[in-house]
Amino acid sequence: MKINFGKYRSKNLIVGKNQKMRPTQAIAKKIIFNLIKIKNEDLVLDLFAGTGALGFESLSLGAKKVIWIDNNLKSYQAIKNNIFNLKLDQKNYQVFHTDFRRALKKIPYKPTIIFLDPPFISEKYYDISLKLIFENDLLSKDGIIILEKPIDYKIDNLKLYNIFINKKLGVNKEIIFIKK
Repeated sequence: MKINFGKYRSKNLIVGKNQKMRPTQAIAKKIIFNLIKIKNEDLVLDLFAGTGALGFESLSLGAKKVIWIDNNLKSYQAIKNNIFNLKLDQKNYQVFHTDFRRALKKIPYKPTIIFLDPPFISEKYYDISLKLIFENDLLSKDGIIILEKPIDYKIDNLKLYNIFINKKLGVNKEIIFIKK
């Protein structure tokens, strides 16, 4: 897997052999990063990070800082290896190998961008994550949540959120952009 945009464009990301990881497709990354323009003051949270690709793309495009959160040890190790291989400056990232509920309580700032793509086996994590983010006011004032999910998954109370873009990705997935 390669980084598609920015400073680290064409650099390889080590993914490892983890059956639970579903890297974001190149077409999805293109849609996401063409719709949200990363700015150098952006603080990014890659929740359920998996390969960490969305966070690496964000840093490559100039984001100030990325926090990766994943409970899977292989995902955590892959992210750490890629940080090392890309020689990232420590001030530009944090990585948490922990449950997302615990990690969300430790975030030292309000992200401007949150990538939310839980494992498909855990449909309830979409609702739990959104609830925690909004109840605890974790998103910055003009922040955006980019939620990637199977089309057939239903999110409770989705209509309560400020959805400004909903993009279908083939017949199986959709990307939902939510503003604060």
